[in-house]
Amino acid sequence: MYLGTLTQNRTGSRSYKDGTQIQIQKPETEWITHEDAHEAIISSGLWEAVQEINRAAKLRSVDNAAPTPALFTSKLICADCGHPLVANRETQHRKNGTVKKYTSYYCSRFATTGHSVCSWHRIYEITLKNLVLDEIKAHAKAVMVDENAVLDKLKKQASAESAAKRETIQQEIGRLRRRVQELENMTAKLYEDKVSGTITGATFSLLIEKSEQERIQKSEQLNTLLDEADKARQDMEDIQKWASIIKKHLDLQELDRETIDELIDHIEIGERTVIDGQKQQDIKIFYRFVGAV
Repeated sequence: MYLGTLTQNRTGSRSYKDGTQIQIQKPETEWITHEDAHEAIISSGLWEAVQEINRAAKLRSVDNAAPTPALFTSKLICADCGHPLVANRETQHRKNGTVKKYTSYYCSRFATTGHSVCSWHRIYEITLKNLVLDEIKAHAKAVMVDENAVLDKLKKQASAESAAKRETIQQEIGRLRRRVQELENMTAKLYEDKVSGTITGATFSLLIEKSEQERIQKSEQLNTLLDEADKARQDMEDIQKWASIIKKHLDLQELDRETIDELIDHIEIGERTVIDGQKQQDIKIFYRFVGAV
């Protein structure tokens, strides 16, 4: 904006089917840029000079190495507002001369709205890393001990959660199919009326355009629902796939980004509270293929 440039399409939802409406940062290649959208505040020369200073400062802060994403970048979601958590790297210089570097995550909406909306939802990376590592190993052990029992539990859970949704989808599919058929019949009737002279050419053009627009809209909605119905059938296969992946990590000793990408879709981070003098924080891990286990 300093240069008079308007940039759009920087964020979007994870998927058009994702009911949570989780927002993600899109890659720069997908941004839509409009130059000279308004009067610039500073010159392009000044802008580039400042950016060069910023780039140099970033390199100095990480020992002249290229910046790398934090371990859980793009995987953490605020449980209250649905916005992503962002990483914050800090360096602590202790009195004994030692230096400690650590990373924490906090709600991006809380930070960008001047702390007026939402709250910190802060969590330290080392805390979350140990928690996720322990849970992965626990699930892996459960699958190794009695895989059939774990699969049966997940299948029952998936069936219970999607039963009502599947019924609603099937009802809507039937309604849309009937309406598409009605519109196709209506189109045929309009052609007959035009040929017989019951309606004028102008009226025919107006009605046929309106009918075709609705037919296309309903057909697209129908295809989307049919895809959702197929996904419900795919869920059972995904459960088996998750079990095959998770049991490979029974002896996992160190959690890295590759393992996180392989196993985890996202993690919801709740706000920290104090109950009876004890700190508590709700954390829910959603795995790929099966969701929360």
